Amino acid sequence: MEMDDESQLILKAQEGNVEAFMFLVKKYEQPVFRLVYHLTGDREDAADLTQETMLKAFRAIKEFKLKSSFHTWLHRIAVNLALNFLKKNRIQKNQQEYLDNIKNEELELSVFSSPEETSISEELRVNLGKAIEELPLVYKSTFSLVVFQGMSHSEAAKVLGCSENTVSWRMHEARRRLRERLKPFLSLDREA
Repeated sequence: MEMDDESQLILKAQEGNVEAFMFLVKKYEQPVFRLVYHLTGDREDAADLTQETMLKAFRAIKEFKLKSSFHTWLHRIAVNLALNFLKKNRIQKNQQEYLDNIKNEELELSVFSSPEETSISEELRVNLGKAIEELPLVYKSTFSLVVFQGMSHSEAAKVLGCSENTVSWRMHEARRRLRERLKPFLSLDREA
């Protein structure tokens, strides 16, 4: 069955066509996983929350109105589930495991760096990861959507259910907090 038109897939899924819904799952499963992973920092939790997101979406698909994008609706479900999970569990994740599991492209150090530059870069990378992990959830979720998911402020606002100005302010505040936290590692006159 060829189903490439998303609105047709949604309509068929709303009529109970499981195959149509599975096409949607296949399309959005990885982006949802990446989003939740950036929020939780744990692959197992992200996998569980991704499944929970898809299950919740399947149960609620009949209520979905085609007024917003399916992408936004699904990401909103994922963000809400992840934030509720984090609030409920308050589990401190192993920071190093979180950093080691982030995609290599995000963390690659240059092969041409000197050992000193590599050490400084590694130290900065570790501290950046810790600083992001320690951001309050409201800033961390906004930062994850914009930076890790590549969403515009407008898209992130729809997912988070707030105004675009609120997203812009949260991003400003998240960056300010990260800059402040990383100031010792970013100093140009830092001694080696």
